[in-house]
Amino acid sequence: MPIVRNSSQKNQTLEEFYQEKVNNQTTHFDIETGKAMLHFIIMINETFVDTTLYGLTSLYRLIIQQKDDWKDDWYIMVYSIDDGKFEFEYKVTKVKSPWNNAIIKGQANSLEEARDFLIIAMTESDGWADNKELRELYNKLKKHKTESTKFTLWLEFEEVDPNNWNIENECCNIHVDLEDGRHYGLTVWTYQFLETIINLNRKSGENLYGLYQKPPDLFVKELTKDCIRQTIEDLLKIDDLERVLNSSIL
Repeated sequence: MPIVRNSSQKNQTLEEFYQEKVNNQTTHFDIETGKAMLHFIIMINETFVDTTLYGLTSLYRLIIQQKDDWKDDWYIMVYSIDDGKFEFEYKVTKVKSPWNNAIIKGQANSLEEARDFLIIAMTESDGWADNKELRELYNKLKKHKTESTKFTLWLEFEEVDPNNWNIENECCNIHVDLEDGRHYGLTVWTYQFLETIINLNRKSGENLYGLYQKPPDLFVKELTKDCIRQTIEDLLKIDDLERVLNSSIL
């Protein structure tokens, strides 16, 4: 479905608005900026087949919203800066924001990269949560980008007592550090350790004598470096770890 202009600016479609800029402006910058935004709109329409987006314009800026309501929160702002480049801004979610109304900014250096930025911004802003089409586009993008993702592992069992560790019936903490600077801390249990902790609770009385368990961040078959490395590699191909596991691990 196409991106449509917010009904509060219904005097022109988005295409008509930017085409008018191309036709009426005299400077090279204004003309090229209008053309770039027209190409950007075409790209959106080709990318999102089932999802309708709503756009508000402010000068050359395109504000992208989830609802047709100018009073509703904006999530993404895009504008062309000539030479086929686009500036992006999107709002950080309250969970990840270091302060109220924090914004992430970035520059896409091509229309193709702008498409990637748009998919990431829509996902990370949570403005289109549970949108199946967006999730499929994001997963496809992440799979492409994470095929060569590099990370390092810190494994508690290697540091504490590497020669005396029950690889099939134990728990541990691990750290995952990605090359882009992200750091994750995870609690990991083996499948057998779940049964072990239940039996211990039955004797100690904890967790209502084993009536329930607060799960770890991750279950694995065994606590070996090879098993955990393969697991993390596979999870990163699916999505960011804080999305496929618990958000608190970041």
